[in-house]
Amino acid sequence: MNQVCLLHIMNKKVQEKKKAIEMRKKGCSYKDILQEVDVAKSTLSNWLKNFPLTDDEKSVLKKRRDANISWGRIRAASVLRNNRLKREQKELCIAKDIFELHRNDPFFTTGIALYWAEGGKRSGDFRFTNSDEDMIYLMVLWINKYLNVPKEEIKCRLYLHAPYVHENLEQYWSSKIGISLHNFGKSIHKPPGLGIKKRPNYKGCLVLRLRGVYLLWRMKFFKELLVASLKEKI
Repeated sequence: MNQVCLLHIMNKKVQEKKKAIEMRKKGCSYKDILQEVDVAKSTLSNWLKNFPLTDDEKSVLKKRRDANISWGRIRAASVLRNNRLKREQKELCIAKDIFELHRNDPFFTTGIALYWAEGGKRSGDFRFTNSDEDMIYLMVLWINKYLNVPKEEIKCRLYLHAPYVHENLEQYWSSKIGISLHNFGKSIHKPPGLGIKKRPNYKGCLVLRLRGVYLLWRMKFFKELLVASLKEKI
């Protein structure tokens, strides 16, 4: 390296250091300075070790950081909201196509009505709860036929009163609705209460669950389409 090049590099470093110090004196953060001065952060730290910020300057920087964080959160929330709206719109289109295909199918409309009455609306996913084994079995068939969800993806959970805990009712439900015991979560046992007597036909209450909020949206759209269709006929 010749002397001219060396002097040029040294002069450039001197100018960069001078600029960094001037920016620091104006209350700029390391991040601000590094955007203007192309040096390593360790080098910058060494240059500025004798130029600490005042309390007022630190306060200003903190407010800026907090404002940037808040704005970042607002932007992130906006992106999430827009993505959600796009997904909801997509599910609405899918729901309309499925509804038009099966609107005259009694089993299809019955399933929508059953979910409207017994299904979860605010759980964040698809949940259908009932103590009637025939109704649960029909809903399993409905899920498979109209939501195209195989039995292997349907999760179950049994709610039982304490006196029935040891009666192996999970096996009973599994055989009745055709879903493997592997798909059953840990049963919820309700504590014993006053006046609870054992009933010979009691089998607990079963919850069917499908992961994915989009299926909950689809059920919501099915219900709205069914209501609109019925109103047209009244």
